[in-house]
Amino acid sequence: MKQYDISIKAGILLTMEEGREEPLHNQWVHIKGSKIAAIEPIVEGAAPTFTSKKILDSSNSIVMPGLVNSHGHLPMTLFRGLADDLPFQQWLMDYIVPLEARLVSPEFVRLGTELAILESIRTGVTSVYDMYYHEDVIGDVVDKFGLRAVLGQSILDFPAPDNKNKDGSDYKIVDSLVERFKGHERIRPIIAPHAPYTCSDETLTKARDYALKHDIGIGIHVSETAGEVQGSLEQYKKTPVKRLHDLGVTKAKCLYAHCVHVNDEDIELLKKDNVGVAHNPESNMKLGAGGAPVVKLLKAGVTVGIGSDGAASNNDLNVFREMDIAAKLQKMLHADNTAMTAVQSLRMATREGAKCMCLEHTGIITEGYNADIISVSLDAPSMQPLHNAMSQLVYSASGYDVEHTICHGRLLMENSRVLDIDPKDLYARIKKYRAKVGL
Repeated sequence: MKQYDISIKAGILLTMEEGREEPLHNQWVHIKGSKIAAIEPIVEGAAPTFTSKKILDSSNSIVMPGLVNSHGHLPMTLFRGLADDLPFQQWLMDYIVPLEARLVSPEFVRLGTELAILESIRTGVTSVYDMYYHEDVIGDVVDKFGLRAVLGQSILDFPAPDNKNKDGSDYKIVDSLVERFKGHERIRPIIAPHAPYTCSDETLTKARDYALKHDIGIGIHVSETAGEVQGSLEQYKKTPVKRLHDLGVTKAKCLYAHCVHVNDEDIELLKKDNVGVAHNPESNMKLGAGGAPVVKLLKAGVTVGIGSDGAASNNDLNVFREMDIAAKLQKMLHADNTAMTAVQSLRMATREGAKCMCLEHTGIITEGYNADIISVSLDAPSMQPLHNAMSQLVYSASGYDVEHTICHGRLLMENSRVLDIDPKDLYARIKKYRAKVGL
């Protein structure tokens, strides 16, 4: 008799495999260790053919791959709701950057990351991309609580919270990340120059050389606003995408966040250079950055994932909401309700997001892949009646319909209760910290 660690009784199973859009019904999904060991039909009344240490009953649920948040700044949950409804440059330079200089510390980063992980697990996100400061501390927290992650230490020309004296502390942190996490089963280190407008050619080429030397990727904000692109054209006579290409940054595997203001030549370069793009629809809308040309990117064959950005510019990390907005934003921009479908949005938040982040064997449910799985309950008015599972997940599910979250074979949430984080204790620590720093 076969033995498994976790077996999920799935009423509806969405594998998200290429070419398979129709759900499977009444399936067992078996997990052994960190992998999906088997998928088999449920035969009611038949003699058991397996034993399992844990059985999860998702017979009234949709079982699907865990969601992938392909761009964010986890500790910025502690800035949620600050300086809302301001122009982008004022928001960033007059509020966020000064606040970071004053407040961001290892303690801040640890607390904000724990809150972000709680929110992610609760809403079905099993893989996250993060670029911030003190990324070694973020690595500790992510490792402890069991998510899959790509972690990018921020590099820029100006003094930063973890490199105030410009003494190379940022590269020491990258060294630490690479030494500790390269080859880790769940965590992949990269280097993250902040953006073309905050990094000189010298800074960008140094990051490129480091990435190539250590065989790691690069994450960077690119062409988020029209002003950024105009500034690049005035200073360098080329767009940010063209500048990065000409500097050879894309010799490393790159993940570009935003790409809202990219032209046809830029899109051709993104495809040619095999760059992944993280689309952040809610953040782009809230900050007035515009709507990214996702339809063009997808038609060109660019790999596009979905990100939440930081909670200071969103204000949540709920990828279910991002999927909904991503599809509807393209419909609005094109005045065409077929411009982007629920299926495309769901793929961007699962397998395509995993591809953007170079996460192998992640983002679909099939034997041998990583056991990153969530179960979404149908026991809510907004989830009834069920005509089309993919449409329901994108246009109706709230994120808080998730009942079970599993990452790398580890059960992180059962029956909507996150197992290893005590919310009341966390909220009390956040309240205490907020009072201390005067947020």
